[in-house]
Amino acid sequence: MDRRSALKNISIGIGITVSSGSLMTLISGCKSDSSATQTVKVDLLNTQEAGFLEEIMDIILPKTETPGAKELGLIKYVKAIITQLYEVKDQKAFAKGMGLFQTAVKDKFDLDSGFSANRTQISEVLDDWIGTKNESRKEEIGKILSTPEDKVKGGNKPYYTYRFLENLKYLAISAYFGSEEIGENHLTYDPIPGEYNGCIPVSEVGNSWSL
Repeated sequence: MDRRSALKNISIGIGITVSSGSLMTLISGCKSDSSATQTVKVDLLNTQEAGFLEEIMDIILPKTETPGAKELGLIKYVKAIITQLYEVKDQKAFAKGMGLFQTAVKDKFDLDSGFSANRTQISEVLDDWIGTKNESRKEEIGKILSTPEDKVKGGNKPYYTYRFLENLKYLAISAYFGSEEIGENHLTYDPIPGEYNGCIPVSEVGNSWSL
């Protein structure tokens, strides 16, 4: 599954998202105002789980002509958002979805409890859930995700799995475009912006602007 396929398929804009322009502000803010954040109440993102998330993000955002998720170290930003800024109920939903997706990988390839899935196996299961084969299911997936969590029956695999994948996708994209490397070296970066001109031909725009 290529980057384009992974990025375009879950396009329902709900769930927990962080804009690229505010990502670093949020991380810095949570350090300076401890009263505004909640103590983590769920056990998540140990070394193995962080590595699992990093692999998924690197499948979605692999190294091409630009650095990939692993090379940019996006996991540290995503981990900070999940552990320091998510409310406890959202942490629990994220952990539940992550566990269900891990189980889907284990079951598909009959892996042992140690969970030694490789990149190819994870990519294949990602393709099952958010690959191009699901293009015709966008409306169905949207209905699943738009259901309020308190209306979801316990153990609802599709709901929690899609919510996990959608949140991770948006966190990865936010961290990617909010990173210093991408912003300064691969997008149009101007530390001292000049006059704003909203009426110019698209052919003159060039690269997207960093925020």
